[in-house]
Amino acid sequence: MSPELAKQPARASSTPAECAPLRVAMVHYRDSAIGGGSLRVGETIANHVDPKRIAAEMVFAYGSAGPVAQSARVPCHFIGARGPGDFAAWPRARALFKKLQPDIIHFQDGVVWLRAALTGMSARKLVHVHARYASRNKKSSTVGRQNHPYLATPLFRTFLRSTDDQVCINHGARKALLDFGWITPERSYVVYNSIDVTRFDHLPARAQARADLNLPPDALLLGMICRLVWEKGCFDFISVIERLPQRWQGVVCGDGPQRVELQRACEARGLAGRIHFIGVRDDVRQVYAALDAYAFLSHYEPFGLVLAEAMAAGKPIFGIRSEGEFSEAAYPLVRDDIAELQPFARDGNYGLVVPPLMLDQLAKRITDFGEHPESFRDMIARARTWVEHCFDSQVQAEAMTRVYQNLLARGLSSEARLDESYQTRRQQAELLLSAANHKESVAAIA
Repeated sequence: MSPELAKQPARASSTPAECAPLRVAMVHYRDSAIGGGSLRVGETIANHVDPKRIAAEMVFAYGSAGPVAQSARVPCHFIGARGPGDFAAWPRARALFKKLQPDIIHFQDGVVWLRAALTGMSARKLVHVHARYASRNKKSSTVGRQNHPYLATPLFRTFLRSTDDQVCINHGARKALLDFGWITPERSYVVYNSIDVTRFDHLPARAQARADLNLPPDALLLGMICRLVWEKGCFDFISVIERLPQRWQGVVCGDGPQRVELQRACEARGLAGRIHFIGVRDDVRQVYAALDAYAFLSHYEPFGLVLAEAMAAGKPIFGIRSEGEFSEAAYPLVRDDIAELQPFARDGNYGLVVPPLMLDQLAKRITDFGEHPESFRDMIARARTWVEHCFDSQVQAEAMTRVYQNLLARGLSSEARLDESYQTRRQQAELLLSAANHKESVAAIA
């Protein structure tokens, strides 16, 4: 079969079983844990789509093989560019994509120079939007006021308009871009993020995980896994640990520009021995295995993959329900009955400090858990059921497969069908939770 024919997926004359799989090249910045959520999203999609329907490959603009390539179920390729101004990488990139002959180039990261280098290539271009973008706050000059961490820039608008379709991780992200007029309803979709829930079925033993991470064997550990930047609420985490009984200690997994400042704050408050900075970990399952509870304190969170992971790992979540789409009404990742999050409205001021009284209340609930963990077992079990049925990798893989197929077929938009599918999943999960409540009521009466 010629390359030209191979690029054309079979259509109405063929049954699905006879169709050649669609070829998708997934583009990322680099294969490194510091890539954050977008890397995990791309990895999950690539590893879980049905290879008989979607032949996925991953392409990294910078660097060499890392943790994703070591465990990937799909081929990984490395352009090896030194930076956006490395024009010598352009012909290498074009040569690689001519070899791959993808039907779709899926930009998980906005590698602008690579999009420019691929100008003229016939593959459809798809971009993943990982957050709700916002305009710069006109009051940003006000002392203590902080802009939204994802600003809608002219460069981002240009990049969006250079792609054929867009996938947003929730309705809030999609609506913001529709309101800007930067995307259209006909060519944009909502596909919620997911995790491979089965990866958390068999965590390492708690004692071994703590020994490997050099964490205290007998303390109660409250942890957070994130990039150490202002919007993740790391300083609030220090304040929470400060309010907890001495038997509680903190674990911070990640790295970033605030690390030195955070460590100095721990020393200044006499907490250097109670808060452990363990750096970036390629496999976070060991971290979850070591924890007793998870802290979520983000000023703004687009989705919250760590929340899904903590639920799957059976760790109770305590924190602040600030701004973000992790609890949007259409298909919430977080519900009131599966996590202990205290509402805190920032009203657009992302630099607003969490009130001390709220931190006191949060510390009290964590203390209650430490003293009576059995009273939180139902919440933990409900959280696991919810994430398993609504946010597992197979749910996302099926939704993305529909997007890929629709992108090439250019039939009616599949957005309505995606919404219907998600609502069916949600209703099934809610029935399961209701059935669990019914069984508990019967048992209590008996």
